[in-house]
Amino acid sequence: MRHYEMMALLDAEPEDPKEEIEKIEEVVRNLGGATTRTDVWGKRRLAYPIRKKNEGIYVLFNFDLEPAQTFELKRVLGLRPNIYRQMIILLDE
Repeated sequence: MRHYEMMALLDAEPEDPKEEIEKIEEVVRNLGGATTRTDVWGKRRLAYPIRKKNEGIYVLFNFDLEPAQTFELKRVLGLRPNIYRQMIILLDE
């Protein structure tokens, strides 16, 4: 397993993003990984509108996952309507 960091930009409409965060952590677990840390940065104004919205909630995830599963993680998260963007970065050991 490798250590990854993912920044996710979530829809700011729901007041409490905990439900969407739990679903993202569940996807990581279902792919055989483990979430080590989740840091909610909160609601921020976007640099440009995404889906006609001007605000989003930024969440930083640290997790361990097999390299082949990162493509499936991107695919599954891309299908979720409340996730605007995500970016996964491989951390140095």
